[in-house]
Amino acid sequence: MEVFNIDPTTLACLLGMVAGVVELIKRAFDKDWRAVAIIFGAGLVGTLSALALGIAPLVGAVVGLAASGYITIAQNIGY
Repeated sequence: MEVFNIDPTTLACLLGMVAGVVELIKRAFDKDWRAVAIIFGAGLVGTLSALALGIAPLVGAVVGLAASGYITIAQNIGY
């Protein structure tokens, strides 16, 4: 993504995070509270892990939500 001056790792994290947040919003509107709790939990675990490792909490939240987003992407393409 040289056009936008974004390195591939950042792009991968952003893609996963957006997928995770979109899924969280969809599930919240569907009142699927189990899925909402799981996605929220992924973000929370990422945040808490980042704090324990001395990383910025926002980075941890992004990585946690990205992990949830990757699962959503994989399910949507059939893996």
